[in-house]
Amino acid sequence: MERVRLYPTPSQAARLVMMLDVTRQLYNAALQERRDAYRMRGISVTARMQYAELTALRSPAERIDSRLSSVYRECEDATLRRLDLAMKAFFRRVKRGEKAGYPRFRSRSRWQTLQFPHGDRALRLNELQTKVTVPSVGVVRLRKGRRVWAFGRAMISLRAGRWYATFECERDACPLEKTGRRVGIDRGVVAVVATSDGELIALPDNMERHRAKVRVAQKRLSRCARGSRRRGKARLLLARAHEVAASARRDFLHKLSRRIADRYDVIAIEKLNVGAMTRSAAGTLEEPGTNVRAKAGLNREILNAGWSILRQLLVEKAESAARTIVEVDPKNTSRECSSCGLVDAGSRRSQSAFDCAGCSYAENADINAARVILKRAELRPAGSLSALAPGVDLRSALSSGRTRLTSQDAA
Repeated sequence: MERVRLYPTPSQAARLVMMLDVTRQLYNAALQERRDAYRMRGISVTARMQYAELTALRSPAERIDSRLSSVYRECEDATLRRLDLAMKAFFRRVKRGEKAGYPRFRSRSRWQTLQFPHGDRALRLNELQTKVTVPSVGVVRLRKGRRVWAFGRAMISLRAGRWYATFECERDACPLEKTGRRVGIDRGVVAVVATSDGELIALPDNMERHRAKVRVAQKRLSRCARGSRRRGKARLLLARAHEVAASARRDFLHKLSRRIADRYDVIAIEKLNVGAMTRSAAGTLEEPGTNVRAKAGLNREILNAGWSILRQLLVEKAESAARTIVEVDPKNTSRECSSCGLVDAGSRRSQSAFDCAGCSYAENADINAARVILKRAELRPAGSLSALAPGVDLRSALSSGRTRLTSQDAA
């Protein structure tokens, strides 16, 4: 994914906002049609039926709203496709007995992306990649940065009052020379990354400054009256403070993942469900949670460290560099001794100290966990994915999680 900043003129920005409004209203109208048709007549409206209705509405004979035909057709098709996927996901959750979550009508604040399914034929970059031609908008200046490679799907989004274009690029793998080194990676809060080589890497100092600016913006917003113009300005300032902090975090994690992928042939990490780990502990009125404030603070620190983003970037760069990613079972990695293998909760003396109750092995707790992760990756079978067997190319399978090999397959 390549994201670049766009600099539309005021008239172009107004045109983009109009396209967002039209696609959002189309989504809401299509959802309303599906709901009413089923409730009143027991008819299930399909995506194909709505595509045909859209074609009729765009024709000169049936034109009700001229704005509908002025928006690039693929953006409207992508809107109907987005609703169809939401409905299918709803029925899938119902069949599984999960929380259904019926698709909701979208307000302006929840609809800020235009999708171009075939972006390579819709958005045209000039030779120097300083301008992009957007259908129904015109030629828009963009920020010159990294080269945008051949792309397929593309999106234009509005974030914190700024416009961005995102391209799904396909890049050929550029295998790096083998280093013969393997590493275990433990993701933490105090140290974002601890390696089995004994390295502790924390977030850069500027991240705390960005978080302080976010807190100031949050306090300013809390003092504004709801519905006031002042509150609208405060919301924009808060959104931009969040965006700056997120950009700084992502820049740091990009550089960190690149350094790891360049150094090691095999990278072992824990298979963490970060979404489940950062759920609220508030509970319900009948069964209220415990230590809610402490859990909320831990959730903030985990999200601030960017565990999921780091895993995603490691996979991307490992595939590009022909490295191997192995995910292992995270159970008891912080309680197991990397020297003797004893699992004892008492060995974890504090947040940063590990002192084995069996063999008296002493090490930083995060570094010990990283060595346990590497040790599990080298065993047969390795965690939840595969053993590391010589001569077996596991890049695609391990990185995407599509294939799970048994110990017999890898042997």
